[in-house]
Parts: sequence; C-alpha cells; structure tokens
Amino acid sequence: MGATDAAATVDAGMDPALVETIQRIEEGDVLVVNGDSRTWDVTDVVDRSIEDPSDARESKRVCRLSCGASVFGLELVAYPDRYTASLHVLATEDWTEDGQVFDVHDVERLTQQVPWVVVTGGGDTYHFPDPQAAAFGEAQPACGGGNPGASYRVVRSNTVRPTYSGCKDCLRHEKPVALESVTCPSCSKSICHGILQGAAVGAVDGLSLTCPHCDFEGVADVVLDH
Repeated sequence: MGATDAAATVDAGMDPALVETIQRIEEGDVLVVNGDSRTWDVTDVVDRSIEDPSDARESKRVCRLSCGASVFGLELVAYPDRYTASLHVLATEDWTEDGQVFDVHDVERLTQQVPWVVVTGGGDTYHFPDPQAAAFGEAQPACGGGNPGASYRVVRSNTVRPTYSGCKDCLRHEKPVALESVTCPSCSKSICHGILQGAAVGAVDGLSLTCPHCDFEGVADVVLDH
C-alpha cells in the first residue's frame, strides 16, 4: 500500500463502484483492502454528517477494521463534487506503519452467504465445504486446513452464523459465486443450479454436460451472479 500524509486524498475521479462498495459495508463484514495479505473484520461503522459551513466536507463514513492486533480505520469522505477514501492506522504490530494513512484503490467484501458450511464439535469457526469431498458424501473444509484429525459435519450456515466466525482462508480464496439455473441447449430442461467456488470461478462461462432428458452432450452457457 502506498502511504500518504493525513491531508492527502484520492483522485477526484474515484471509481463510483469503489464508493458504492464502501457505502454498503456493514458491521460483521469481512474485507480485503488494496489487495493486502490481511483479511479484515469490520467491527464498527459510523456515518456522520458535517454541518460546519466552513468545512468543505458534507459527510464521512468510518469503518473500524480489525485483524489480529492491528486496527485500521477505513474512511470515506463526501464532498459536493467528489469522494475521497483513506485507510488510517490506529494500532499495528508493524512499527513501520504506525500513524500512517494510505490511499484506498480497492475494497473487496468477501462473500459469507453460502447455504451450507462445515463445522466441527467444540469449534467456533465455519468453513466452506470441499466440493470434491461433498461429492463423495464427506464433510471437509475447502481450504484444506481446519483441525487435523477432527470430524466435520455439514450444517446450514444460518444455524451457526453469526455465532461462529468464517475461516479467513475459505472466505478469501474460495470466493463462492451463485450459479443461475443451467438449462439444456437442446430441450431447455433445467439441469442444475447452485454455487461455484474457487479463485478462478469468474472465468467460467460454460459447463460441459450430458442431458438426462434428451442425451445432448456438449457445453451449456452459464450466468454467474457476481
């Protein structure tokens, strides 16, 4: 991340999609900022109007981010004609970052909304299911981590969230994307729908299939709900 002084701002041409992403952040979200290796928990969000007529700012939104012992503040400031975004270091394990302010050029809200997760007894973390293991009726974390030797089970995510926290490796690397209903190109019968996982799922634009209704064999176009 490139450091700047506290008065510096992001280019007035700040990407509207980035502004919208920051505006939609909620407490409990999990973020990646500027592609950094840290995965942040959003522990608080404050929106504040600025009424001082001598202040050019109209409002600001500050998100408190936590990762281990590090605490940063993600700030979005609204002006009459533009937005600026900055990342303020409030507490850090790295003394070289102490007191710095960073430009913000990318914020990713990691998807936590999946219908099924895997957990182990006595744990407090849920994982995304390993699709290959699930195909054989087994419950294993998609990240390949978890507790070695532990016995996992598949549960509905709404039975453990928000009591359990999501595995950061699963959230960051599996990137689940909803797959809209796939139909046979020949007979239009519905074949499947669900969720795709993996870092490269965004590049998927078709599925190779054999239709059980008309015996079509080939590739069907797919639509992913990014």
